[in-house]
Amino acid sequence: MVRQDRFITLALAVTLASLVVSACTKSSQSSGQGAGAMVTAAGNSMMMAMGDAAHGKQVFTQYCASCHGATGREGGVGPNLTYEKSRKNDSQTIEWIKHPQLPMPALYPTTLKDKDVADVAAYVQSL
Repeated sequence: MVRQDRFITLALAVTLASLVVSACTKSSQSSGQGAGAMVTAAGNSMMMAMGDAAHGKQVFTQYCASCHGATGREGGVGPNLTYEKSRKNDSQTIEWIKHPQLPMPALYPTTLKDKDVADVAAYVQSL
């Protein structure tokens, strides 16, 4: 009986999460803001986790390439970031960018904003 209750709870949680994502997407599209608009707190964290890798590449080129190389694969002062996704998931990458250890500079929140961090994380995860 306990196992069945846990299954039902899990199924309800998955269904609720799907409805939130669907509602956020429909709401942002109907308001003319596009699929990237962040409508609710749940939608906000889900959109931030996905990020825009193309914009992230631009931000990376401006602020990160001097240490990690032009494509993030060269290394140098900073490590080669190829296959970073095998070491950190999206959330961990975002947290690392927000709260790095030396010698990586802390650019958040003064230079990089939440969207920039999410976009750079998406780019790094794509390497």
